[in-house]
Amino acid sequence: MRRAGGFWRRTSQQVSAEVEAEICFHLEARVAALEREGRTRAEAHAEALRRFGDVGGTIASCVETDLRRERRMERRELVREVMQDALLGARQLAARPGFAALCVLTLGAAIGAAASIWAVADHVLVRPLPYDEPERVVTLWEVPQEGGRAEVSPANFVDWRERSRSFSAMGLAEPFSMDLTGEGAPAVMRSWRVTAGFFAALGVTPVLGRSFTDAEYTTGARVALVSHAAWQQRFGGDAAVLGRVITLDGAGFEIVGVLPPSLEYPAPEELWTPKVFRPEELTDRRSTYMHAVARLAPGVTVTDAQAEMDVLAARMAEEQVANRGRGIAVVPLDTEVLGSARPIMLVLLLATGLLLLIACANLMNLLISRGMDRGSELAVRSALGAGRWRLVRQLMTESLVLSVCGGVVGIALAYGGIRALIALAPADLPRLTAVAFDSRVLAFLITLTVISAALFGGLPALRLSRSDPMSALRGGRARGPLDERLRRAIASAAIAFCFVLLIAAGLLTRSLLSLIDNDLGFETSGRATVQLFLWDNNPSAEQRVLRVSELIERFEAIAGAERAAAVSSLPFHPHAINSMGGFLIEGAPPEPEETGRRVFTTVVTPDYFDVMGIRLLAGRTFTDADRDGTTPVVIINDRLAQTYFPNESPIGRRVSGGVMAGPVTREIVGVVAAVRPSSFDSEPAPELFVPHAQHGTGSMTFVVKGSRSPNALIADMRRTVWSTDPAQTIYHDATMSQLVGRTLAQRRFQLTLIAAFGVMALSLVVLGVYAVVSLWARERRRELGVRVALGAGAADIFRLVLAQALRIAAPGLLLGALAALALSRGFAHLLYEIRPADRLTFTLAALLLLVAAALAACLPARRAVRTDPAHSLRSD
Repeated sequence: MRRAGGFWRRTSQQVSAEVEAEICFHLEARVAALEREGRTRAEAHAEALRRFGDVGGTIASCVETDLRRERRMERRELVREVMQDALLGARQLAARPGFAALCVLTLGAAIGAAASIWAVADHVLVRPLPYDEPERVVTLWEVPQEGGRAEVSPANFVDWRERSRSFSAMGLAEPFSMDLTGEGAPAVMRSWRVTAGFFAALGVTPVLGRSFTDAEYTTGARVALVSHAAWQQRFGGDAAVLGRVITLDGAGFEIVGVLPPSLEYPAPEELWTPKVFRPEELTDRRSTYMHAVARLAPGVTVTDAQAEMDVLAARMAEEQVANRGRGIAVVPLDTEVLGSARPIMLVLLLATGLLLLIACANLMNLLISRGMDRGSELAVRSALGAGRWRLVRQLMTESLVLSVCGGVVGIALAYGGIRALIALAPADLPRLTAVAFDSRVLAFLITLTVISAALFGGLPALRLSRSDPMSALRGGRARGPLDERLRRAIASAAIAFCFVLLIAAGLLTRSLLSLIDNDLGFETSGRATVQLFLWDNNPSAEQRVLRVSELIERFEAIAGAERAAAVSSLPFHPHAINSMGGFLIEGAPPEPEETGRRVFTTVVTPDYFDVMGIRLLAGRTFTDADRDGTTPVVIINDRLAQTYFPNESPIGRRVSGGVMAGPVTREIVGVVAAVRPSSFDSEPAPELFVPHAQHGTGSMTFVVKGSRSPNALIADMRRTVWSTDPAQTIYHDATMSQLVGRTLAQRRFQLTLIAAFGVMALSLVVLGVYAVVSLWARERRRELGVRVALGAGAADIFRLVLAQALRIAAPGLLLGALAALALSRGFAHLLYEIRPADRLTFTLAALLLLVAAALAACLPARRAVRTDPAHSLRSD
C-alpha cells in the first residue's frame, strides 16, 4: 500500500491479488463441500468451476469495481483535504487581517488592471472584425508621388472597378452631411453616400428592413439606411421607422432599413444613402476624398490583389497625366481599422503584465517572511507524518485562497476599470462601443487568478516544505527555506520590472512635453468656434458674403465677445474643408501638370489673423476694402514664401490659383506666419489666403475671441445663429482648446495609464524592499546587537541596513536598464523627438528607484538602531 493524502490506498496489483485470494477462498470452500459429498478432488474442483462460471471475468470485474471504489474514495478524500486546507488558509488570513488585506489588495489591483486592459485589447488584438469573412475585406488607397496614402478619386475608382479581376465586390463611400428638419430643432445628420457593391464588399446586411436595390443605386432614389445608434437615439428603436419619410436638405427620404451596430467603417455616421456619380466626377482624378472597400475573390490573397493593382496603376499612369507617379495600395481592413491601436494596446498589455509580475514577486517575499513564523507549525505537521507534497499542496491551497480573494477584488476593480477606460479613451479608439465586462473577460480574470497563485505561491511552497522538523522541534529557528540571496533576487526582479514601467512613463511624458512645446503659430485660449454651411439658404456668393458679415457683427455683439472672424479651413478642426489647387507665379515658367505647384487655399475674413493670434511678417492683412470688384488680393504664409520666393520679397508679386472655381490672378499683399494644420507634429504647408468678400464660399467656421468662458460664448453663438435663421443647422462647435486637445487624446490616454501603472509599481517596489530588508534585520538581531555592544554607533547600523536596500536595488536597476533598452525600441514610433535610450529619462528613473529603495529601508533601519543589544543577545 501507499499513502494517499489521509488514507492508505491499495495499488492495482494489491487489489488484484486480494480479489484473486477471495475468489480462490470461495472456490476452495465449494471444492471441500463437494468432496464431503463423496466426489474426488478433481471432480469436485471441476464441478466447482462449472458452478462458479467465468472465473477470469469475475476476477476482472471485481478488480475494476474495487479500483473504481478506491478512486472514488481518493477523490472524496482529496476534496475533503482541499476543503480543510482552504478553511485553514482562510483562518490563517483571518488571523492576520492586516497581512491578508495587504496581499489581497495588491493582487486585486494588479489583476483588475490587467483584466481592464485585456477587455479593450481583446477587441483590438484578438476578436475578428464583425463582418462576414473579414479576412477577405480590404481597403483601397491612392499612393501619391510624394508618398503616404490618400483617399480615392471617383474617376479612378470607376476604372479600378471595371478593370480589376481580384475582387468579387468593390464599393465607394463619400462623406456627406444633410440637414434634418421637421424633427424638432434643425440638426446635422452626418452620412455616407455609397455605391453599389459597398455593403457586399463588407458583407453587411440590415438588421431591420432591406438594403438598397440596384435601381436605387442607378437613379439615386431618395431612400436611406440609418445606423443602429441613430435608430435607437433619434427614433427610439421603433420598428415602425421602416417606411418613415424624413426631411433632409428640404427633400423627403424614406427609411428602408437599419444597419447593424457593428458597421463602423469608414466611420460610424448616422445615415447612408445611394451614391450616383455626377458627370463631372467621372472625369475627376484629382479630388481624393472617397473611401474604397473591396472583397477579395475566392482564392485571391492580398499579395495577389496588390500585384494586379500595381500593374493597373502603371497602365493608368501611362494613360492619364493626373495619375503619373501615383500608385494603388491594398490594405486589409483589420490593419486599416485596428492598426494604429495595436501598438498602444501591446504596450499597455506589457505594462499590466509587468505590474502583475511585480505584485507576484512582492507576495512571494511576503509569504516567505510569513513562512518564517510558521516553521514550527510545518515541522510539527511533517513530524506527524505529512509528506513534502502534502505540505506543498496545503501551502498552494492557501495561496489559491489568497489569490481567489484577490481575484474577487479584481473583478470589482475590472468592472469599474473598464467603465473608466471607456470614459478616458479617445473617441477614435476603434471598437470602443463594443468593450464590456463579458464572459471572455471573466475567463481571462479567472485564468490570471490561477496563474498568479502558481507564480507567487509555487516557489515558497516548494522551499517551505523542506523544513527540518528536528531542528524546529528542538527550538531552532526555521530560517527560511528561501535563503537571503533568493529573496534579494526576487525583490531585484520587481525593481527591474518597475524600472521598465518608469522608463516607459518617462519617455512618453518627455515625448508629450516635447510635442506640446511646439509653436502652433496661433493662440488657443479664450476662443470659441462654430462651423456653419450656408449654401442652402444663401445660394449666391453675394448673399453668403452678406450673411457671414451679419453673423460676425452679431457674434461681436455678444456679451464678453471681443473680436470675431470666419475661415473656410480652421487649423486642428476635425471637419476642416481643405482645398488644394494649382498655383502659378506670374512671370515664372509653367510646370508640368503632374508635378506642378499645388498649395492649400483658405478663405478668411479680414480679422481672422488678429482673432487667431497669427503673426503678420510682412505687408498687410485684409481690410473691408478688399471686396468683390476691387483688385483681387492674396496673403501667403512664410512656408510658401520660403518655397517659391526664397531670395526676394513676395509683396506685390502676382499669382493665380483656383479655389473651387477657375484660376484668378491675385496680388500678394502680405505674409503671415505658418501654422501647424492638424496636430502638434504636423508640418506647416505652403498656404495662401483669399478674402471672403472676393470669394463668397458657404463653408465657414466662425471664431470668437472673448473674455468670457468659451463654452458660454458657444451657447450664445448658437442662440444667435438660430435667432436670425431658425432653420440653420450647426455642423460643429467647440472651443479652440478642445480642438487642439483632441489631437493629444491618444497620447494622453497612453501616458495616463502607463503613469498610473508606474505609480502602482513603485508603491509595490517600496513594499517589497521594505519586506526583504525588514526580514533581513529580524534575522540578524543578534549580529546587530553584537555590533552595538562592540561600539557600533546608530549611524553605522543605519548605513548597514540601508546598504542592504542598495544591494537589492543595484542589480534590479542594471537588469531593468537592459530590458528597458531592448523593449523601448519597440514603441519608438510612439515617441516624438525623444530617443528610446534617452539618458535623462534613464537617469531620473534610476534615481527615483534608488530613493524609493532607501525610503523603504528607513523604517527597518530605524527599528534596528533602537534595538536593545542586551535584549537581542538574550533572545537568541
